Amino acid sequence: MRTLKWTSSHAVFVTDIDDEHKEIFAAVAELQAGTSDPQADVERLAKRLVACVTGHFAHEERLMRAARYGSLRWHKQLHDAARRRVGQLLPRIEQGDADSSAVLVAYLTAWLHDHTRIADRMMAAAFRNHERGMYRMTMRTSTRPADSCEWVDVTGARFNPEISG
Repeated sequence: MRTLKWTSSHAVFVTDIDDEHKEIFAAVAELQAGTSDPQADVERLAKRLVACVTGHFAHEERLMRAARYGSLRWHKQLHDAARRRVGQLLPRIEQGDADSSAVLVAYLTAWLHDHTRIADRMMAAAFRNHERGMYRMTMRTSTRPADSCEWVDVTGARFNPEISG
């Protein structure tokens, strides 16, 4: 089975999120190690992992709402799909189904590997741009000639676009 190990290729460069990802990766590794150890408390490890994942999703979703992230709905759908799958497996683990913990590890290993590198990086870039004040610009166009338009920069100061600065 493929192991999930934190590397810089999983970094999204938002400290809080990277720290939470590292915690989730560690919890996956603990559960994976526990699935081969008959003395391990697999149910406890699985519950800890699920708590880390669900808490992290809730945190990311709060941040996305606060930043008015344009892809919130899509990103939340990805989280909801993972929540559903994890929600199907946890009760089976609690009932003592040893295979379910291995399935949970395999699922989250693949899902997190892809999710952190694509969806979370997109989200983190939007967060950084939001913090820098680089919001989405809205352009309105008309049929008026350019020389009859009033041009303003992001601060509201007037300028002439034909003069290079």
